[in-house]
Amino acid sequence: MAIYIAKSKKEERMLQIGSNKFELVDFRLKDYPIGTDTTGPAQYEGIYGINIAKVREINKISQFTKMPNCHECIEGLLELREEAIPIVNLAKYLGYANHALRATDNIIICEFNGLVTGFVVHQAMRIRRISWEAILPPTRLIGREGGCVTGMHKLSKGQDNERDLMLLILDFEKIVAEINGETDALNRFTEDKLNNRVQGSNDETKTVLVVDDSMTARTQVELFLTQHGYRVITATDGEEGLFTLAALHEQAQKEGRELTDLVQVIVTDVEMPRMDGHAFTQTLKKDPRFNSLPIIMHTSLSGRANQETGKSLADEYVVKFNGEALIATVNRIWKKLMDKLESNRTDELNDDEDMAS
Repeated sequence: MAIYIAKSKKEERMLQIGSNKFELVDFRLKDYPIGTDTTGPAQYEGIYGINIAKVREINKISQFTKMPNCHECIEGLLELREEAIPIVNLAKYLGYANHALRATDNIIICEFNGLVTGFVVHQAMRIRRISWEAILPPTRLIGREGGCVTGMHKLSKGQDNERDLMLLILDFEKIVAEINGETDALNRFTEDKLNNRVQGSNDETKTVLVVDDSMTARTQVELFLTQHGYRVITATDGEEGLFTLAALHEQAQKEGRELTDLVQVIVTDVEMPRMDGHAFTQTLKKDPRFNSLPIIMHTSLSGRANQETGKSLADEYVVKFNGEALIATVNRIWKKLMDKLESNRTDELNDDEDMAS
């Protein structure tokens, strides 16, 4: 029996815009020594979360159609309401020793990046409402999850006595990108950047601030924009984005210039620890120092309700990761800003000439 998160319910769960809160599905993965009874206590239980805005429904495990020559973590295709959905064994991907499928497993059907994907988990527990301020950035020493964690949340004591346990928010975009073989070029770019082998643009008049907590997403956007002649500045969440812009504004004032001389476009994710993209965008639009900068909301949340929310806040909304759509949008709003600034300068010159005459 499926737990279906209907569109109307999903829209109800779109929390008040700018509240910096979200809801996630708490799910578990359990590791048992190979050959032992999986109905008993687990040797290790991982506690994970996924933003409910990405979740379409949760099902009990069922039969899959096996696919030849696919990634080892893909169990097959699930036919669901005339859709063929690839199913990922999440425990296997994360390196759990005993990742065999069990009759009690759940499948979380997700929609993000314009794709529908199912993830096998051992138990979908509950929905949690959390403030992004309570999400901690991941530590580098994160264990088996490696670089697939974008945030951590300390669980308060509840009925299941979950004191001092950490819920890990996984980077599902990175997981899908790695399974699809899309990260090789990103890894080379990161290595080249670390070794100063990337010849990026130094043109301050073509500068984009990219704000995203996912290293994979940041690298994707930075690589693509660099290839198209843009100078890129990065930040890992809304708070760091605000700090970066404040520093640029201070620099511009000291040099007798405008902020738009140093940065012209902002590309921001939505799901980020400390301050999410909605709160970040609202803060910028209300601040006279920053409200002249156009903002592109660039997110994996591809559902209609999510897009409507994003478009009500930002200047543009682009679903990850469509490189051509992103660069076309950046080019368009960059040119629009340049034309506006040039028109303003022309008007000022005309006003000065009128006063002189």
